[in-house]
Amino acid sequence: MARFYASLVLLLVITGAAAGQNVLEIRNNNLRVFLRSDGALLPPAGIHGFDYELPDGAFAPLIHYTGLWFGAHDGGGNLYYATTHQGGNPGPFNPTPGFDKVWQVTAAQIAAHRQDFEDGQINSPVPAVYAWPGRGNPFFFDYNGFELPSGLSAGLAPFWDEDSDGIYNPSNGDYPVLEIRNCNLPIIPTQMNWTVFTLSPGAGHPLEISLNVFYFDCAEANPLRESIFTHYKIIDRADFAGPLPETRWGLFTDADLGCPLDDYIGSFPERASAYIYNSDNNDENCFGLSGFGTNPPALGIDIYRGPLGAMAQEVPLASIIPFFNPTIGSFPQGVTDPNTLPEYFNYLQGKWRDGSPLTEGGIGYGGSEPAAFAFPGLPEQDGGWTEWEAGNPEGDRRVVMSFDAFELFPGAVNEFIAGYTVHREGENHLAQAAGLRGQLDVLQAYFDNCLQVNSDIPGLPPCTEVMTGLEEPSRDMELAIVPNPAQGIAYVKTEAAIERIVLFDATGRQALIAEGGVLDLSRLPAGLYFAHVRTKEGIAVRKLVVD
Repeated sequence: MARFYASLVLLLVITGAAAGQNVLEIRNNNLRVFLRSDGALLPPAGIHGFDYELPDGAFAPLIHYTGLWFGAHDGGGNLYYATTHQGGNPGPFNPTPGFDKVWQVTAAQIAAHRQDFEDGQINSPVPAVYAWPGRGNPFFFDYNGFELPSGLSAGLAPFWDEDSDGIYNPSNGDYPVLEIRNCNLPIIPTQMNWTVFTLSPGAGHPLEISLNVFYFDCAEANPLRESIFTHYKIIDRADFAGPLPETRWGLFTDADLGCPLDDYIGSFPERASAYIYNSDNNDENCFGLSGFGTNPPALGIDIYRGPLGAMAQEVPLASIIPFFNPTIGSFPQGVTDPNTLPEYFNYLQGKWRDGSPLTEGGIGYGGSEPAAFAFPGLPEQDGGWTEWEAGNPEGDRRVVMSFDAFELFPGAVNEFIAGYTVHREGENHLAQAAGLRGQLDVLQAYFDNCLQVNSDIPGLPPCTEVMTGLEEPSRDMELAIVPNPAQGIAYVKTEAAIERIVLFDATGRQALIAEGGVLDLSRLPAGLYFAHVRTKEGIAVRKLVVD
């Protein structure tokens, strides 16, 4: 499929070449995303950063590009723009050799580290915990082979400061966490993938951006199992520049739901969400891409945190506007891909490429009733304005979800959190949207409870057995795994009544679940594993080597 993106973007953004970059593949059940060390969610080769594994092992695409858009007017009316969806310059604002990297750590590794520190000292350092780029980490060079950047009081990877000294020292019990504004409890996802990069939109306001791609896996059926999240921390590293009086930020997504020839877009404005669904109930293969076949899913994009404006108040979401691939279908030029700086900024303002307003009816162009959010609500609704009800031409959609304008000051620290989730349990392609709406509500409720997913939150489905919360390991439990190292069969020996054992490999992926004290290791490859043993007296974590 042809792709037309303005070369202007490459001129405005300091980009890192894909060659030689550190790229990680991140999996949460059927979902897969790639993270490059320049902040782009793109694979080392190919064009789809998000995709979905089908029952036959093939991958159907979900998203081509996605990332943040930044636009601003300075006091003189000059216009500036940058985007993360094709990446920035790897590394922090202070250039540091070696920082072209993505760091990964899992809940299983953190749990093992915390268990090891129960006696007040670390006997078996976990490399992923010791390599974490937390502020002042004295072991950083030993595990990474290069130094931490100097002179930065913010911008490095977040951590739980066990001794409250402001320095990340894993030998003192510190460990990586996900840090979210207004959440004072440490959050430990199943897996975190962290990198830092910079953008230079101009006006003397370089942006240092750290990106943490994370997810939660659950033993039970749970919307978290169908979701992947992105957490951006954005620091304006301006030195002598004045504030930018009109700054606009948005999230851009170029969705390809399987075959992109037959996609529609909708929105749930009250949920700060957009979604993509199929225009009919069969998503065929096309352009060499795998379609979803019958009963294709719906893809949801939800924004949980945005920038801060005056009085440190969160800036509200102001618009959701699509635009259309001009090579697929017949659309007016004014609603297609932007090519100039003002055209990009128009979309960030919730306007069409040519500056005309989004209006109710049809594709949202050329009407008389202005609108802020395109195609709100479920596809089927009497008197509603949706692509399905309007009978719009199907095709390849992009969408920009933008915030109100705010004043950006030098040194400002902001965060931006988004989630991507798939629903595939509805009766048909339209029912998927209704199921997705309920799924988005569950995910929002988890965020409202600071992602303490192992807690007993009324009305929410359970998520257990992956050590995503901070349940304290039992300090007094006597428990051993024999033999260790083991081949074939191993036994968990303890006086406590065992409820369940979950075995994770060294990358944090679930490898085995056992209901009793016998572990059948015959199908596991050799390597290091972490056994999470849940008993009526608490939970314990033990290392197990499989020969």
